[in-house]
Amino acid sequence: MRGGLCALLLLCAPFLAAQEPTPEELERWFEDDTRAQPYDFEVNSGELEFLAVMPDKRVPHSRNRLRILPTSLDDGWLEQSQCHENLDPVPLAEVVYTYREMRDLRVVSASGIERAWVEGQSVQMENIGHGAVLCVAAAARLLRREGDEYVLRNGPFQRRFLDGYFPLRVSLTLEYPAERLRVVSVAPPGQPGFAVRHEPGRVTLEALFEGRLYTEVRFRAAQR
Repeated sequence: MRGGLCALLLLCAPFLAAQEPTPEELERWFEDDTRAQPYDFEVNSGELEFLAVMPDKRVPHSRNRLRILPTSLDDGWLEQSQCHENLDPVPLAEVVYTYREMRDLRVVSASGIERAWVEGQSVQMENIGHGAVLCVAAAARLLRREGDEYVLRNGPFQRRFLDGYFPLRVSLTLEYPAERLRVVSVAPPGQPGFAVRHEPGRVTLEALFEGRLYTEVRFRAAQR
């Protein structure tokens, strides 16, 4: 990343994180009353904490959709799309992916962002305005075979600025071939701030949290 104040969102092994600004840049940023300062929460150092009530400050929302195809059971590759809404209004930001195997990362659309482009396994952004939205798509090899189970792990989802972690809302819809797979377990378990909904062929997770969130869904072959 280039110099300057930067926010980083790490989701699904992508994340929105920060490159450290200079003291002068920080002073200008915190004294600028024209921006919606998102960083005046109590600072979380990374421990996962679900939030039962939405904070009264602006919270970015990451909408994620993953599709397990019949071919995914053989090669592990899934289709993925994400829209990051209500992004932090900062001069520089990046969505970083730490997947071991990823391909075809592309920007589908961007609004309220002066410039957005793919750089390696990241999407770089310049001059993000209020209410900005970034939508991306890619393929990632995420489905792993462990014994007689298929395992899909995601994370960490996080919103980081300097050394602190701040509230983030994540919606994750996982589609899978119900005629081939059945869900065995979902982790973390449902609780205030983390809702799990399951229907044949689809698992939906809704999370409001700060810190780092990892998710895991385990499948077995469906009875024929």
